[in-house]
Amino acid sequence: MSLRWFATAALFGGLWSSFIAVKAEEPRLQQGASVSYRCSGGERLEATYYELRDRSLAFVRLRLPDGRQLTLPQIASASGARFSADRELTWWIKGNSGFLQQRDSEGEWRVTLKDCDSVV
Repeated sequence: MSLRWFATAALFGGLWSSFIAVKAEEPRLQQGASVSYRCSGGERLEATYYELRDRSLAFVRLRLPDGRQLTLPQIASASGARFSADRELTWWIKGNSGFLQQRDSEGEWRVTLKDCDSVV
C-alpha cells in the first residue's frame, strides 16, 4: 500500500511541478500606426493597427466613411495584409494603399472603396 501511495504522490507531484513551472506571460496589446486613407471617390477611411506583443494576433480598427467602426483580425495573405472576419468586409493593404471589399446581396465579394492611399 505504501508503494501505491508513493507512486500516486510522485505522479501528482510531477504534474503539479510541471503546472507551476509553465507560467505563461499575459498577452500585452501594443498599438501600431494610425493611418488616414483617402479613396478614389474622395471617401476617407481611418485605420488603427494593433497586435499582441508576442505577435500571436494582429487586428485593425476601422472607421468607415459612413461612421461605422469595425474591428477585423488579420488573416493569411500571400502579399500585403488582409483583415477580415470573412463575413461582410475585408480590408486589404499593401504598402501605403488599400481597398475595401464587401459582400453583395448574393454573397459575392465586390470592391466598395478602391485606390485608398494613406494621407500624411
